[in-house]
Amino acid sequence: MTPDPPELPKKEGRGWKSYALIIAGVMLAILILQNLQEVEVKFLFINSTIPLIFALLIAGGLGALIGWATPRVRRGGPDKDN
Repeated sequence: MTPDPPELPKKEGRGWKSYALIIAGVMLAILILQNLQEVEVKFLFINSTIPLIFALLIAGGLGALIGWATPRVRRGGPDKDN
């Protein structure tokens, strides 16, 4: 018969990750509230007026997509022989 493993002590209170999540949430709320003004966006033949926060989110999302895709395109994908 094997003895039961010792129980780990339970953490009391909040850890640093909880505080970091709360701070990030507050900063996101401030960013959204400070960027609610309408801006004109021109892309090719499309002109539109949208809240600035949406323009920032679209630009950030496209930047993240380009950053994710660029190394995969450069190395030639999974079919390339090494």
